[in-house]
Amino acid sequence: MTFFAWKAPRAIRKWKLPRSEKNRVSPSTALAKVSGSQAAYVPMAVPHIQPIVLEARAGAADKPAVRIFLGTEPAQYRAERIFVYSLEKVRNPDRRYEVYRMIRLPGFDESRWRTGFTNYRFAIPDLAGRHGRAIYNDVDQIYTADPAELFDQPMGEHGYLALTPNDTAVTLIDCERMIDVWNFEKARRESKKALHTQAAEKPGLWGPLDSVWHARDLEYEHGHSRLLHYTTLHLQPWRPTPEQYSYQINPYAEYFLSLEQAANAEGYEPYTMASPSPNFNAACQAQAFSPVSLPSEVASFANALNSEHVAFVGHWADTDAVPLATTHYRLEQLRQPDLPSHDMLAVSGLEHLPPEDIPWLVDRVFRLSRSFVYIKAGLGADESLISSIKGWRALLRRVSQRYPDRCWQFDCEGHDGTVYRYLADFPLRSRQGEALPRVWVLLGQHAGDNAQLLAIAESLGWPYECKETRLKPAKYTSGVLFQGKMAQSAPGLTAPWPDLVLSSGRRTAPVAHWIQRRSEGKSRLVVVGRPRAPLSSFDLVLTTPQYSLPLRDNVVDLPVPFIQGQTPTDQELSVWSERFAHLPRPWVAMLVGGSSIPYELDEAAGRELGIRASAAVKAKGGSLLISTSPRTAEPVTQSLLEVVDIPHWCYRFDKGSDNPYRALLVLADAFIVTGESVSMLTEASLTGKPVAVFPLPVRRHLKARVHHALERKLGIVDRVAGSRGTPRQQNKTGRIYDSLVEEGLIKRERRIEEVHVALGLLPLPQGLDQLPGLSPELMATSRQRAIEAVRAVITGERALSATLI
Repeated sequence: MTFFAWKAPRAIRKWKLPRSEKNRVSPSTALAKVSGSQAAYVPMAVPHIQPIVLEARAGAADKPAVRIFLGTEPAQYRAERIFVYSLEKVRNPDRRYEVYRMIRLPGFDESRWRTGFTNYRFAIPDLAGRHGRAIYNDVDQIYTADPAELFDQPMGEHGYLALTPNDTAVTLIDCERMIDVWNFEKARRESKKALHTQAAEKPGLWGPLDSVWHARDLEYEHGHSRLLHYTTLHLQPWRPTPEQYSYQINPYAEYFLSLEQAANAEGYEPYTMASPSPNFNAACQAQAFSPVSLPSEVASFANALNSEHVAFVGHWADTDAVPLATTHYRLEQLRQPDLPSHDMLAVSGLEHLPPEDIPWLVDRVFRLSRSFVYIKAGLGADESLISSIKGWRALLRRVSQRYPDRCWQFDCEGHDGTVYRYLADFPLRSRQGEALPRVWVLLGQHAGDNAQLLAIAESLGWPYECKETRLKPAKYTSGVLFQGKMAQSAPGLTAPWPDLVLSSGRRTAPVAHWIQRRSEGKSRLVVVGRPRAPLSSFDLVLTTPQYSLPLRDNVVDLPVPFIQGQTPTDQELSVWSERFAHLPRPWVAMLVGGSSIPYELDEAAGRELGIRASAAVKAKGGSLLISTSPRTAEPVTQSLLEVVDIPHWCYRFDKGSDNPYRALLVLADAFIVTGESVSMLTEASLTGKPVAVFPLPVRRHLKARVHHALERKLGIVDRVAGSRGTPRQQNKTGRIYDSLVEEGLIKRERRIEEVHVALGLLPLPQGLDQLPGLSPELMATSRQRAIEAVRAVITGERALSATLI
C-alpha cells in the first residue's frame, strides 16, 4: 500500500502471536523485554512459512515455481481470499505457484508501522532461502493477468524491479542479489524509508517495473493493466476496518466484488478439507475446553423438521438426553471424505481452530447436514474472520447461500458473556406451505427510478403490486397530518400489509416508513438510490456512485443502476433497419438527454456536441442516428442539427410517435451519449459496443456554488494526490461529514462523472474506438448481487435474543 491513515498504537505492544499463528513459524528467540517501553532486538532464526500451493497439472513441463510473498494481516481476510482466487483464475495451469502468507511474523515491532505487514517485504530474500526469484504483493491487490509473465521477465543486472525505487508494493526480487541490502534482521530493525534508501543508493540495483503490473486505483485500464491495486484505504471494496474509515464507493469495486461473488458461488477457499492450514492438525490435538449442552429449543426445532438423527461435532454434554439417534465426531474427523450425511449437525469449538480453516469447516458441516445446522461458538482471535458477531454472520450467510434448503441456528458468546442467537428458518416456513413473500412497489415521478424498481421486482420472482404515490417532496411528517396526506396521495395502501416494500428516492421514503409503522414492523424496506433520510431507517439501501453515500452494513454499492437491456421485437428491428438503410455505416447512435442539476445542456453545448460528433463520425465514414428525449429542449435540438454536416437521421421526441430508442440499442454500431443520463449510458454500455460520453458543463446556482466550495475547502471532494492521480486518504473531517450524510442531514451533489469512471467510458473521439471497461457480464453480476441482498432481507437469518449469562 502507499497511503495509510494513522492508527493509534495499542496500550501494550509486546510481541505475542495469537493461537492460530503460533505453529506457523519454526521456534525462534523471542523479542527481549527491557526497561520502559523500549525493546532490544536479538538475533532470530528465519521462520519457515508453508505456502499455499497451486499445483501444475499432471504432465506439465518442469519450470521454476512462481513464488509470491503476500504481505497481509488478519483484518484483510476477505482481500487475501480474493487475491489468491484472482490468481487461480488467471494462472497458467501448467505451472506451479506458491503463495507465502507473511502474517504476524515473529520478532517484528508492528507498532512502528502503518499496516501489520509494512516491513515484511524486506525479509523476503531470507524467507525465500536466499536464492531464486520472488514476487512481493500487498494484500489489497488482484491479478487480471498471469503473474508468471512478471516472474519470468528479464531483470538484467538489477536486484529488484518496482515502479520507483521507493514504491515496492509490487516488486520482483532477485533474492541472491538483494540479500546484503534486504534481509530478515534488517527488516526487523530498520525503517521502510531507510531500507528503500539503501537499495536506491546502490547503482543499478533498482530497475523499472512495467506499470501494467502495478495500476493504482484510477490508473487501472481495462484490457491493458494486469494488476489492480486498491491503494486508497477508505475506497477498499471489502471494508476491512470500518472502525477507522467511513467507506465510500470505489468506481472499480466491481472487479473485486464480482470475483468474490464467483468465489462464493464456487465455495472457493484457499485452505480446504484436503489441504488445511499448517496449524490445523496441531490445533485439533491441543483442544481442551469445556463441553456445552444442546439448548432444548434447538431439539424442538429439529423435531419440527422431522429430524431423526443428529451428529454432534466437538465437545458436547448431556447428549443422551436428546430424543434422537446420535453420532459423535471429533472436529478433525470432518476431514474424512466418507462421512455420511445426517438430518442435523450440532457443532461446537470452532473458535479454537485456526481462522483460516473455519470457512471450509462450516461448508463441510452444511454439506453433511440434510436439513438443520446448529453452531455454538465464541469469538476468535483479534481482527480475524471470526473475531466479531458480524464476521461470523457474514461467513454463515455466504456459506448457507449454497445450501438454500438448510435451516441453521447460530449461538455466539461475546466477550462480555452475552449470548447472541440467530435463526435462519425460511426453508422450514417454505416447506410448511407459507406463501411467497408479498411485495409492494412504490412508483414515483421518475421513469428511470420506476424502471429500476420494476426490474428488481421481476427479478425477485415473488408476487408484487405497484402502488402509485403522489406525495409531494419535502419533509417527514408524522401523526394525523401525515396520515391525512397519505389518504389523499395513495388510497390503495391498506392491509394486508406486504412483506417487502421497494421504493426509490426521497418522495416515496415517507410512504414506505408509514407502511412499516402500520404493519407493526412486519414490512421490510428496500430503497434504491438516495433516500435523503437516515440510512439506518431502511433494511437495505441499493446505491450507485453518483450519490456519494457512505457505505454501511445495510448499504449495497452497485456500479450502475439496476437496469436490464431493452429488447425490441423483430418487427421493430425490420422497420427501423429499412428506414436507416440508405445511410452509410457505421451507424453511430447519438442519445441526447437534457439539463439535469447541476449539468446543463443549452444551445452552446448542443452546437459543441453536433460539431464534435460530426467530426468523429466523419472520420469513420459513417452516419449519425440522433434520438432526443423528453428533457431535450427544442432550441438545443435545433442548434445541434444546424452544425451536423454528415449523413444523419433525427428523431425529435414525441409521445405520440414511434420511438426508435430500443431499436437503436440493437442496430447501432457505436454510441454517443450525453453525460448526465446514467440510464442511457448504462443501457448503451449493456450492448457491449463502443460508447463515447459527451460531458455536459456544470452550472451551479449560488447555494450550490457555496456548498461545493465548502466541500472543496474541507477536502470532501477533489482530494487528488499529486501526479499519482489517486484520491487522498480520508481524514477525520471526511468521516464526520459522512456521518451527516448518513443521517440525511446533508445532500451531496450528484457526481455523474463517477459513473463514467465505473463504466470505463472515454469522451469523443476516443470513446468510439473502445468498448466500455465495465462489461455486460460484470453489470449482470452486480445485479445478481443486488437481488441476493434483497432476498436476504426476507429469507436471511434473524436475531432471536441477546442474553447475559
